[in-house]
Amino acid sequence: MSTLLRQEIFKLRHQNIAWITMLFNILVMTIFAVFAKLKPEWISAKGQIMNGFNSTMFLAFFLISVTATIFASEFQYGTIKALLYRKYYRGQVFASKVLTLLLYSILNYILIFGYTLLLKVVLFNNVNLSGKAGTTTVLGHLGLSLVGAFVGIWMILALVLLITNLFKTSAAAITIGILGYFAASLLQLAQAIAIEKWTWLKWNPLNMLNAGAQISTPDLHEMTHFSTPMIVTGSVVYTLIFLALAYVIFKKRNV
Repeated sequence: MSTLLRQEIFKLRHQNIAWITMLFNILVMTIFAVFAKLKPEWISAKGQIMNGFNSTMFLAFFLISVTATIFASEFQYGTIKALLYRKYYRGQVFASKVLTLLLYSILNYILIFGYTLLLKVVLFNNVNLSGKAGTTTVLGHLGLSLVGAFVGIWMILALVLLITNLFKTSAAAITIGILGYFAASLLQLAQAIAIEKWTWLKWNPLNMLNAGAQISTPDLHEMTHFSTPMIVTGSVVYTLIFLALAYVIFKKRNV
């Protein structure tokens, strides 16, 4: 298993998109930071710091793409046969890829956190990290924002893995993943009205996509009809269900 994990990390390290993702995020964060410095009347430096300079949205697109291709590329180029014809079980192959994605996503969120603090120190000495920001501090809001984004995107990534293994293509998975990423916000009003009328609808996966936003904005519980711990738990459960279904499909599919 450890050998498989090292191999997956090695393959990801040698994919251009792995490095482009990090460089693009740094570029985007730098651009927003410079704008906030030069045009404080347009962009709030404090708000930018609390939200990681808008980097999590762009990171989501890249993570969806990486997730969609990590399995699809193996089938596209036939390299999956080499893996499965060796001594490894399908469960080990699947787990090594999921763990690689998990480690890669964690690394990116750590990079965003660290670079946000660096930009703050270099450009925004006037912003106090321990200053009040709602019910927490600026630094606390940054942490909650990144944790929320991580929880939210992993439910999407699990769905992308499911779609990739179901259709053997990355295109469908990327499309559904991106649509799913925006679905919660696009359908927020309609969903809130429906849940108000039929309370049981609050258990639907689209509502659980609000978990990430609710972590940093607890007032969303009035719309989701869940406490923050409950909706986070629901999001994690859906993530595990999607991963389990993806594994079942991967285990049964022909190569």
